[in-house]
Amino acid sequence: MRVRQCVILAGGAGTRLGDLTHDIPKPLLPVAGRPFLEHLILKAARHGFEQILLLVGHHAAVVETWLAQSDVATGSGLEITLSVEPHPLGTGGALALARPRLDEAFLLINGDTWFDFDWRTLADLEGNILALRGVSNADRYETVQVEGEHAIAFLPRSGLARSGLINGGVYRLTQSIIPTALTSISLEADILPVLCQAGRLTARIFDGTFIDIGLPESYAAAQTLLI
Repeated sequence: MRVRQCVILAGGAGTRLGDLTHDIPKPLLPVAGRPFLEHLILKAARHGFEQILLLVGHHAAVVETWLAQSDVATGSGLEITLSVEPHPLGTGGALALARPRLDEAFLLINGDTWFDFDWRTLADLEGNILALRGVSNADRYETVQVEGEHAIAFLPRSGLARSGLINGGVYRLTQSIIPTALTSISLEADILPVLCQAGRLTARIFDGTFIDIGLPESYAAAQTLLI
């Protein structure tokens, strides 16, 4: 089955960025001359996806206005729609809300993360798959333990400067693993660990530039990285 849909988690408050996200949602912060979200949408278009579903919450109206005024949809050739949280639901709850609009299989992207590999390579696989990135210093990230092609455990942040495999914020998922009950839950803390324990989450390691814009220093670094 060819995956056509790219879903982007764009509802976080971005509190660690302080005043930068007071009036603007984190995914719309300007990076290298354009909103960060636009970089993600254009990358999805380059890799052959046809539909974008934005899961929005914090400052959702700002995203709606940007999308209405921007030419990103016509310029990319993508169909772009929004799913708006009525109140904060967490990453898992946002997916549950959008479940009726999700394809049987879809690519999921964190709206504050740039992981530059061929997303189509991941999407063309089968099952529920987590894209991993090896880093030399994983002190501020959860790491993922793998056995063969399976993700078997998520390990908490250690605070130690050591190498590890981290969640790259890009997933190939199936609609069947998304909860039907509309509750506030986390994809990372509530859904993925259950899949791990059931042996239903595989993992692939990809190279490529990786950065998240969730901290002031990484947001500043992204300005030159994505230029």
